[in-house]
Amino acid sequence: MSDLDASLIRMLIDSIARHRDAVAVIDDGVAHTYAELDEVSAEIAGGLAAHGIGPGDVVDVHATRSWSRCAAVLGVWRVGAGVLSIDPAMPPAWTGKLVSGAGCAMVLRAEECAPVGAGVVEHTFRSIRGTRRDEVATGPLCYVIPTSGSTGEPKAVAVPPVVLADLGNWHVRRWSHDRPPNTLHMSSIGFDMVYEDTVATWLAGASLIVVNDQDRLDPFTLVDIIREHDVARLFQPVIGLHGLAAAACVAGVRTPSLREISVAGEQLVINEEVRKFCADGGLTLVNQYGPSETHVVTQYRLTGDVAEWPDRPPIGTAVVDAELLCLVDGRLRPFTVGETRELVIAGNCVGVGYAGDDVLTAKKFREVEDRDGRKRRCYFSGDLVTFDGADFHFVSRLDDQLKVNGYRVEPGEVESVIAQVAGVRRAAVVGVKVAASTQLAAYYTRASGAEVCRDDLIRSCASGLPRFMVPRHFVELEELPSTRNGKIDRAKLREMFQEPSVSRG
Repeated sequence: MSDLDASLIRMLIDSIARHRDAVAVIDDGVAHTYAELDEVSAEIAGGLAAHGIGPGDVVDVHATRSWSRCAAVLGVWRVGAGVLSIDPAMPPAWTGKLVSGAGCAMVLRAEECAPVGAGVVEHTFRSIRGTRRDEVATGPLCYVIPTSGSTGEPKAVAVPPVVLADLGNWHVRRWSHDRPPNTLHMSSIGFDMVYEDTVATWLAGASLIVVNDQDRLDPFTLVDIIREHDVARLFQPVIGLHGLAAAACVAGVRTPSLREISVAGEQLVINEEVRKFCADGGLTLVNQYGPSETHVVTQYRLTGDVAEWPDRPPIGTAVVDAELLCLVDGRLRPFTVGETRELVIAGNCVGVGYAGDDVLTAKKFREVEDRDGRKRRCYFSGDLVTFDGADFHFVSRLDDQLKVNGYRVEPGEVESVIAQVAGVRRAAVVGVKVAASTQLAAYYTRASGAEVCRDDLIRSCASGLPRFMVPRHFVELEELPSTRNGKIDRAKLREMFQEPSVSRG
């Protein structure tokens, strides 16, 4: 079998051929079949090829989620090029740096999007369409996606097609529910779930239901969309799960078609609303973990009696071919029971590196000797994890660790205690500067109708944590701020801190 025969694009084209009359995408109430997806993407591929775009090139597909963007992404993949993922709402200067850093050969944008103006040839989805191209190619890149960093400059991870091919096949094999995995297409353009849900759905011949930017932020509307379109699966950040569960509980409605929710992006916390929502629908909740540099590498599936679900589930065990290792005395080896170390990831899931940044790539993507003497290319995640003998547990980011009065503090450990206080829905702990010292500030939201006593928060922390880990400040918010990718925006929380109004003493 050739590399092309086993490639992501060949698998997608074969699936399209098997499901030509089925609905591939529903956008704004309009259903588009796999035959239509094939036709439009092949014409886009023809136009791209006529302009010299091919394997190894990167194209900025500049649009938010839509039917047209779905077809454009597939068109780029058909010629063996990679897709740069930039949300059109991002600042132009930031976008320009990423387009330049990723070495984009073209900007391909939706008609409603303003020109990017980054010194790169630009075409619209409509103007690029040419003569249908049936020949497909595979290249070294599938997508290039921005990821957060500490330098203040944007950086982007380049990911090869094999990552999505393996992950998509894994999703198809493990879907065992009683209906097709019709899936919401609602992740931010800058979050790699936007490709996971697409490929997993198309390889299964199911329907992808596009959710616009306004509706994706309204959990009550999401409940209606799930019910209207018989959605069986969705992928979303943890904060989205909490909002959806709260909306369903408040509205007193169920989602009878829904079978499975996969969450990722940050630590999963199971609150009472999530338990009720999942119990009412008999849902499977899947806790996924994986940095942008590798996509998904672990899962932990929660099924059955929700009363037995842990408040903070583990990240679970490896998926596909991911190898979860640690570095000891300069060599890679598996974790031992009870060991806590930085997670090092090896296997086909490891990305190509950081686009345009060879120095950072060499630092984080390294060839290291295994204990058997072989050299392994791996990614150093910067995540501290513990292995309990069966599952891995996320502890914290190494770069999130705080020093308070000389003591090392893991914010996640403090958040876990606060989240167990009656009435608390979510919590986030950050380090803030007061005079010359670092103090802990805890921000939290409360469940609908619940009351949270500040003294209870203090007592719970004091009884469950060393004194140096007890936050000096507690602040209740309506919602925790989030980034466009759905993660807690800790930088924003630090900016919000106002010592005179929240000081405990």
